[in-house]
Amino acid sequence: MAKTVKVAFIGCGGRNGAHVQKCMEINDIGKTKYNLDFTVEYVGFCDPDEERALGYAKRIGVDPEGKIFKDYKSLLANTTPDAIFMAVPPHMHGEIEPAIIDRGIPFLVEKPVALDLKTAEDLLAKIKAKNLITAAGFQDRYQNLTQIMKDYIKDKQVGLVSGAWFGGIPGVWWWRRMETSGGQVVEQNIHIFDQARYLFGEPLYVNCAGARGIVDGNDEKYNVPGYNVHDYSSAVIKFKSGVVANIYTGCYVRAGGGMQSGMNIYCADATLEYALRSWLKIKDVNGEQYYERGDEQTGIQDRTFLSAVLTGDRSGILADYEEAVKSLKLTLACNESIETGKTIFF
Repeated sequence: MAKTVKVAFIGCGGRNGAHVQKCMEINDIGKTKYNLDFTVEYVGFCDPDEERALGYAKRIGVDPEGKIFKDYKSLLANTTPDAIFMAVPPHMHGEIEPAIIDRGIPFLVEKPVALDLKTAEDLLAKIKAKNLITAAGFQDRYQNLTQIMKDYIKDKQVGLVSGAWFGGIPGVWWWRRMETSGGQVVEQNIHIFDQARYLFGEPLYVNCAGARGIVDGNDEKYNVPGYNVHDYSSAVIKFKSGVVANIYTGCYVRAGGGMQSGMNIYCADATLEYALRSWLKIKDVNGEQYYERGDEQTGIQDRTFLSAVLTGDRSGILADYEEAVKSLKLTLACNESIETGKTIFF
């Protein structure tokens, strides 16, 4: 007999929209394509802009009556979800989570999980005290390409690694302010930093340099008033494993491209070239092997999380809240290094 998992969404912007889509796929093709034995029931949509919450309900095709809420307190007081998807601007973390944790509701939270380490560590302590199932939005860990890289290098000697996330400035207002996003390293390129931790282990230290000066927030070419994040940065990380990685971050590119976003891994007898969420090339004594990205990673992540909620088996969750805190710590250390000029040790 098929089971049902009741879900609610806190934050009804673009990122939770992706989770909505993946939940809809569970109901549409979950049984036939993924051999799932559960379906999703939608019990609540929360956003300060009720029209956005209503838009979610309309998109799914469910009756919005009693399911639209302007604040998380009303949602939690009037619904009984089995799981919550939380995607809010980074500066809003810290107040909402304790109410979810106190009720013992498993949740998947988008990164970064906070903008300061104390908030994240305090929440982690509450989560551990409840032994609560959590997941964090580091979906790239679930990619077939990431797993291929991880399996391939486990017996290899890895020396240098280069990684990058280059592009423009996302349109949401909060992204362009350090106090509301944490900057590009913390809010966006944290995916590459997390992927590096997943592949190479924990960092020993990091030194990061960054600068501003290319982006003028009031210039019509950029049109991002209030902009104060770093235009670009370069982080050198020494991992405890001995691997040394240089990770570049840039949001100033308007045309002509930049470095390919992704990661290059240089082994003693092989080179891995990973294009962000696209493809992977491995060159070794056997020639060149080419791999395309398989099933979209957010869907794998979400199905894994909801399966864990239903079964209690969290072994398939590759990034829980504790992992998210470790990656946050690394990226916050990059910001600290930029501002102080110091090497930050862990």
